Amino acid sequence: MNQILFNKKNNKLKYIFKVQLIISIVIIFIISVSVIEKYKKAEKLEKISKIINNNIKLSYVYKSKENLNDSSYFGKIYIEKINVDYVIFNKYNQDLLKIAPCKFYGTNLGEPGNIAIAGHNYNDDSFFSRFDELDLKDEILLTDLNSKEYKYIIYDIFEAEEDDFSVLIQKKEYDLTLLTCNNANKKRIIVKAYMKKD
Repeated sequence: MNQILFNKKNNKLKYIFKVQLIISIVIIFIISVSVIEKYKKAEKLEKISKIINNNIKLSYVYKSKENLNDSSYFGKIYIEKINVDYVIFNKYNQDLLKIAPCKFYGTNLGEPGNIAIAGHNYNDDSFFSRFDELDLKDEILLTDLNSKEYKYIIYDIFEAEEDDFSVLIQKKEYDLTLLTCNNANKKRIIVKAYMKKD
C-alpha cells in the first residue's frame, strides 16, 4: 500500500517537474526572441543613421549654401572618445529620434544661448549609450551644414528626473546640453558643455 502511494506521489512530482520545465523553456524562448528582435531593430536603426551620415556628406557637395539653410538637418555631432558620429535632425519627434539625435531646444550653431540635443540610449548599440564613459573636460564637436566646426568642452555630467526641464537653463554664453535616458533608473543623463573659443 505504501509502495503504491509512494509511486503516485513520485509520478505527481515528475509531472509537476515536466510542466515547470516546459513553462521555463517557453519563457526562455520568448525572452530570447524578444532580445534578438530588439537587437535587430537597434542594428537596423544604426544602419539607417549611417546611410543618413553618408548622404549628408554628399549633400555638402551638391547643395548650395542658400539651400543648406533650409535643410531638415541641424548639423553633425562627433564625440571621438565614445565613437559618436551622427547627423542631428533639426526638429524633434519620436519617429526622428529613433533614427538619429534631434535638436530638442535652443539656438542655432554659433549663436549665444543653449542648444539642447536629445538622443536615445540603446545600451551600447548606438546613439548616446556610452555617456557613462565621458569625463569633465572631454571634447564634443558640432559641425553645421557648411562644415563649420564648433568645439565644446564638458563642464558638468549629472542625472535629472524625466520631467526636470531646468536642465535647459542657459549657464554659459554658448551652452550645449545633451540629453539621454538612463535605462536602469528611468532618469535622464545630462551632459553640459561650453563652446571653446580659439
